[in-house]
Parts: sequence; C-alpha cells; structure tokens
Amino acid sequence: MYDNYCDRALDIFIDLVKIDSPSGKEQVIAAYLGNLLTAIGCSVEFDEHGNLYGKMAATSAMNKEKPVLLNCHMDTVPIAVQVNPIISGSIVKTDGTSALGADDKAAIAVTLATLEYLQNHAIEHPQISILFTVQEETGLTGAKLVDVSRLGIIGRGYTLDSSSPVGTVIDGASYKHAIDIEFIGKSAHAGLAPEQGISAISIAAKAIEMMKLLRIDDETTANIGTIQGGSTTNVVCDRVSLRAEVRSLNQDKLHAQLLHMEACCKAAAEYYVGTYTFHSSQTYPGYRLSQKDPVIQSFRNSCERIGVPFTFAQSGGGSDANILRDKHVPLVVLGVGYKKAHSNQESIEIAALGTLTRLLIDVCSTPVKS
Repeated sequence: MYDNYCDRALDIFIDLVKIDSPSGKEQVIAAYLGNLLTAIGCSVEFDEHGNLYGKMAATSAMNKEKPVLLNCHMDTVPIAVQVNPIISGSIVKTDGTSALGADDKAAIAVTLATLEYLQNHAIEHPQISILFTVQEETGLTGAKLVDVSRLGIIGRGYTLDSSSPVGTVIDGASYKHAIDIEFIGKSAHAGLAPEQGISAISIAAKAIEMMKLLRIDDETTANIGTIQGGSTTNVVCDRVSLRAEVRSLNQDKLHAQLLHMEACCKAAAEYYVGTYTFHSSQTYPGYRLSQKDPVIQSFRNSCERIGVPFTFAQSGGGSDANILRDKHVPLVVLGVGYKKAHSNQESIEIAALGTLTRLLIDVCSTPVKS
C-alpha cells in the first residue's frame, strides 16, 4: 500500500538536498517548499523571519479533531552545500565532498510525501499544520521567532529532527546555558619586569584545571569551547576570555555545575590576585515528558499498528521542540534515522524514509481516543 510512497519520499529528498540552504540562506528552498505545499492544496504563509507556516484543511469526517502539527527545519550546516547525492544499495549518501543534509531534509521529504498521500488517496484526517523553520542549526533561531498564534490550536505535534532510529520518541532533552568568562590580570614587560605582572593566562589555566568538564554524569555535560588572550610574547597577558557551555536534563544539576565552574574561577583569581567576570545565560530550555503523555501515546499506537519497534530516548542536543514546548505547543521529537549528521559521511537508509512516511500517514489519519 505504501511502497510507492517510499519512492515518493526518496524522490523528494533527492530534489531537496540539491538545493543549497545553509543557515541564513533558506529563501530558495522556502519558496520551493511553498510551491509544493500549495500544489498539494495547503495554505501557505511566511513570517518576516522566513519561517513557513502551512495548513491542510481537515476532511469533513475529522474536522472536530484537534489539528496535528508537523515541524522540521529548512536550514543545514554550512558543509551541506553543492550536494551530490548517491544511491548506494539501500542507502543515500554523498560523494564525500559535503554533508548530505538529511538533517533535516529527510524529515521535510517525509512530511511532503505524507501530505501528498493523504490528499491523493482522499484519506480522512484532521487539520494538519506545518511549520518549517529557518536557522535551527545556529541556535534554534527560527523557532525562537515563531509566532505561535499563527499555528492556532494544536492537539499534538511532532518535531522530526533526530538521528535516532524511526520509531524513537525523544521524551527528554537538555537545558543549555552559554557561559562567558573573562580573567583580568596585570600587564608588564615579560623580559624586564615579569614579577610586576599578573598573568591572566595563568589564572585561566588554574581555573580550568580545577573544573569538572566534559561528561559530568549521565545527564550533564560541560565544555570549554574557546580561549582567547594575549597578543605578543614580551607582555604578560592581562586579559583572557573563555566561552563555555553546560547542558543537562536536570535543571538542578545544571545550576550546580554553573556554581562549581564559577567557584573555580573565583579560587583561581584569588590565588593569583587577579579578578574575573562570569556570565551565564540560557540558550534554550529543556523538557522531560511523561511516557504516558498523549502525544507520545498516539505515536506509540501508530508504531504498534504499523509494526515498527517503538522506543524512548533522551537527547543532549536541542531542537525546535525545546523552544516550541516552552511556548506551550504540545509536541515531541521523533527519530528520522539519518546517521553521522553534520559530516561528509552523513547517510540515511532508504527504508527509513518509507517507514517514517507510513507512520506519519497513520498518525495523521487516526482519531485520538478521548
């Protein structure tokens, strides 16, 4: 019944990855997707930031069901340009000169194939709302700018954006905080009077040495990403700047790690008689859902009907769902099945495209039991 729509999802996917859409340059693919959605019979509008909002009207038999939302992002990482997709046996990959862009164009292809199938086969369904965002890869920027009033009431929603296998629900995702640290010492001539200086590099090194970093526990990570300071070897460096991050599925653990890192900065500055500044801010909120959440149960029921293994997973990364859930949109992230995203080894099994299409058709056409 669905085999030809595995082929259709594949055809759409191949077309999409050939359209360059690195973050901030989604205009061409957005126009292309707008035309495809209009041809399917959807209404389409864009906000001033480039986010695409679409709606497929409910059929008469299901017009009292609450709308279903399907969410993907249109942008890719910078290396997913000039893509030459290659079908090699059961997978789609590139020629090795670029990333594939299956993150997140595989999800978009599956969404479009699902909508076409529902339309062409006159299958009953509630209103289906579509949200394709911009600049997800640069800090969930597009989602942060989404006007949820354009979406209207959503009964259940699905963000298709995870490398987990098809059939996976991401029931928990991390909170993330960005950190900016500056250590201030005292400059002096490194050859004539180094003892009169205070090395900010030494302060930074001691602080970092004391910090617990990388994998803290099964829910929490911390990383120093960049260090900048100094300009010449004959001057004792008086300023060093660090950029760091902390992620955790548990807010208490996240804040404990922030306090620990700042305490290390304070101790190091006092040891060398320097000073420091420490600023942290939330990059995006996390979430954790009950495994009995109705949005999850609806998808689980579809997996059981189709015969797809269902599983839960948690994520240390962020997606549009982190932002949209914080805006009170009831959705969850689904596994798409691509592998080695953001690299020139990125690939996806052709079967994953077909299986996810089958699941979405069932999700969108099955009434929710009250």
